[in-house]
Order: sequence, then structure tokens, then C-alpha cells
Amino acid sequence: MKKEKKYQQDPYRMRPIQMAGWSGRAISIAVNVIVLMQITFYCTNILAMSPVLVGTLLMASKIFDGVTDIFAGVLIDKTKTRWGKARPYEFSILFVWAATVLLFSCPDLGNLGKAVWVFAIYSFINCICVTLLNASEAVYLVRAFKYEDDRTKLLSVNGLLVMLFCTAAGMVFPILMGTLGTTKGGWTTMTLIMAIPMMLIGMGRFLLVKEKVDTTAGAAVKIGFKDFVPAMQNKYIWIFCGITLFVNLISNSVSSVGTYYFAYVVGDIKLLSIVNMLGLITPFLLLLMPKLLSKISLKQLFLYSFFIGIIGSVIRGIAGANIPLLVLGSLFQSLASMAPSYYTVLLLLDIMDYHEWKKGVRVEGVLSAINSFAGKLSGGIAAGGVGLLMGICGFDGTLAVQSSTAMGSIVALYCWIPAVLYAFLILFIRLFDLDKKMPKIREELEERRKAAVQ
Repeated sequence: MKKEKKYQQDPYRMRPIQMAGWSGRAISIAVNVIVLMQITFYCTNILAMSPVLVGTLLMASKIFDGVTDIFAGVLIDKTKTRWGKARPYEFSILFVWAATVLLFSCPDLGNLGKAVWVFAIYSFINCICVTLLNASEAVYLVRAFKYEDDRTKLLSVNGLLVMLFCTAAGMVFPILMGTLGTTKGGWTTMTLIMAIPMMLIGMGRFLLVKEKVDTTAGAAVKIGFKDFVPAMQNKYIWIFCGITLFVNLISNSVSSVGTYYFAYVVGDIKLLSIVNMLGLITPFLLLLMPKLLSKISLKQLFLYSFFIGIIGSVIRGIAGANIPLLVLGSLFQSLASMAPSYYTVLLLLDIMDYHEWKKGVRVEGVLSAINSFAGKLSGGIAAGGVGLLMGICGFDGTLAVQSSTAMGSIVALYCWIPAVLYAFLILFIRLFDLDKKMPKIREELEERRKAAVQ
């Protein structure tokens, strides 16, 4: 007699098709981040805008973004549809890509018109569309997959697929920038090449993954803006936000300034595709993560990753235009980014359980919104900070040769500042001691939920 699979015995178990479906939106949004990270380069070198102006616009957008996160968290916690609580917001990915094509198709509107165009569309993408996607992420995960081992396996496969697609995008996009990316029309063509397949892939999660788990256990609890106060009193959400902020700040700033580094320090923007090719190697290591996490804690994995990140940043700092050293440093950086990029959501799920155990109220969208704000704030600081610092140091996108000060700012942003941020991350993760408390918390929560149902 043929042995039944776990998912055939238990309807709450994860099915193989769901792993691919779940990764669809993650792939789409990750590739979109790669494209959006070039907005500063597009504005300074194609639209001839001041880097200081561009940096100011992007950072101002993120300030506005924080307001929408608050509304998104409450909205998701109040949502009740036939599709579920978080699943309906997956349609936002379609608007993300449509708006991205418009963003990189700015017409000749004068300096003020270009500034308004960039600010309005960039804000729409991040403040509305990405806000809803990010705020619903953890809520969707915990309601779609009941078992912790399924979630860990899912995130490993998800990370593998995301990194493979991002590697492909990271290899293709610099080549496109070196060929098509010399004109405005070329940028429209490039974004369309990315947008059309990513729209289709991005809807995979909605089509293949249903919400099955009721995390409220039948409790009728009203969630509103008042729940932000106790949520913000949870010390672990602040530590978690610090981790999210600095992890994303490193990845976003390196992606944003990498184009400048290879254009001006290395001298050939197309060579960036060689460094990005490393993504073909590192993703498969994610398949080893579930086994590794059975031997060490998630906190320890993060700690080791951040030390590796410092080593990679230092290697980059001494590399200059040396491609083999840049490849080695980038390999260390890729290894350092794997765990924090794909497993931080597990920390957030622990925080949700801790908050319910501590306060007696299950709050999901609100906590996800606070985390979403931290992630997007880092994106704004990265994109805006790159422009501001380079502008202050005298960078001018209309010049073929930059000043030594401007070149120094590019090297600092690509190499030395990430090393400092990794040091802060080591401090943050050492403060996160919730892992020791979770066995007892989960046991007590399970007893409470059973009692509530009865």
C-alpha cells in the first residue's frame, strides 16, 4: 500500500504546489525592488535632476509612507472576505508594476514637473501598493500554514526561488542599462520587459494559496488604532524593527549605489552582472537552512550572518576595481543576507504570539504594519540617503569624471557604511531573547485557545 504524504493525511499541511505559488509574489516584489533601486541613477543621469533634490523627494515620500502603514495595519485586521483576511490584497502587485513602468517613463515636464511625477508615482507604489502587500505578509503566512516546520520549509524554498530570479534580474538589468538605458525610451522598454512577466508570476500566491487557519480561535475582538499603543509598548517589536531597518538599509543602499560604483570606480556598468551572478550559487544553501536551524537557534544564525557581512564589506573596501576581490566580498555579502532576508518573518510570528500571551489580544495586521514601516523607511533612507550624501559630496550625473570627494562617497556607501550597520545588527540580535521564552508561551496559548473554543 502506497504511503500517504503528510498533506494527504492532514488538510492543514503544506502542499508542494503551494510553495511555488507562495513564492510568486515574493519573486515579483523582489525584482521590483531591484528596478526601483535604480530610481536615483535614472533621475540623476537620465532626467538630469539634482541628487540632493532626488534624495529629498524619496525621503519625504517615506515620511508620508509611515502614515499609510498605520491605516493598512488596522484595515487588514478588520478585513473579512470570502477570500480571507490578507489574501485579497495580493492584487496590489499588479498596480506596483503598472506604476513602475510609468515611473520610468517620465515625460519632459521641466524640473518641477519631473519632481512631482517622481514623487507622486514613487509614493503611490510604496505608500499604497507595497504597504498593503507588506502589512498582509505575516498575516497571510500564519493563516495559510498551520505548522512551524511547514513555514520554515516554505521560507527556505521561497528564498531559493527569490534569489534565483533576483540573480537573473541582477544579471540582465545592468546589461540592459548599458545598452537600452542610455535614453528615456530605453528605460520604458526595460521596465516593460520586467513588468509583464512579473505581473503574471506575482499573482501566483493569490491563485494557489488559500487561508485555512483561524488564528483568533473564535474570539470576537475589535481591532483599531488604539491597538497601536500596546503594540508599540512591546519591546521586542522595536528590536525587530531595528533589525528590519538595518538589514534592508544595507541591501537597498548597496543595490542603489552598486550601479554608481561599477560605472565610476570599476569603469563598466555591465561588469556588475558578473558580481550579481553569485546569486546562482548562494540560493541553494537555503535548502540547508531547515537542517541547520534544527541544530542552532535562529538568533545564532543571524549573529553568524552579521559577522560574515562585516568580513564581506571589508573585502569590498580594499578591492577597488579588482573584480576577483569584489566577487569574493560580494559572496560573503550574499551569505550574510540569506538568513535575515528570508527568516525575519519567523521572529515577527513569535512577537505576535508573545503579544497575545502578554495582552490577551491577537494583533496581526498592526504588528505587521509597524514592521512594514521599518522596512520601507530603510528603503527611503537608502535611496534618499545615497542621493543626499553623493550630492553633498559633489556628485554630478552630467559629468563623465567625478571629483575625488564624490568618488569617496560612492566607496563609503558601497563598502564601509554597510560594515558599520552590520555591527549595529549584532547588538540588536543579542538583545532579542524571546527565543528562550517561546516554548512556554506557545504551550500556554494553545491551552487558552482550546478553552476559548470550548
